[in-house]
Amino acid sequence: MSEEVEAGFNTSLYVAVPLVTGFWLIVAAVGLILPFFLKNNKNRGVIGVSIVLTAICCYTFWLLAFLTQLNPLMGPNVETNVAAHIRRAWGGLGDEDNSEYPCFPNW
Repeated sequence: MSEEVEAGFNTSLYVAVPLVTGFWLIVAAVGLILPFFLKNNKNRGVIGVSIVLTAICCYTFWLLAFLTQLNPLMGPNVETNVAAHIRRAWGGLGDEDNSEYPCFPNW
């Protein structure tokens, strides 16, 4: 990848949301169209409503689960010595100012 990705730019948001939305719209459309092909069935309205309601509920659940992952309420709980080891292992022992990270004191 020669392009630099802008900080905070989430490409999965622009791919996953339209893809899943399109899928559940197709399922809902099937639920709306299917009853017209079931002319002799007395439960055709119930079948159509069940399919459309299933599509709405599944899409709503997926959308809420997806959106909550974009801005998590809490992060991992890492002890100070573990965080320091991770910092050393990943080569983060520069002279940068770490005043905003209390678990990473300036060495």
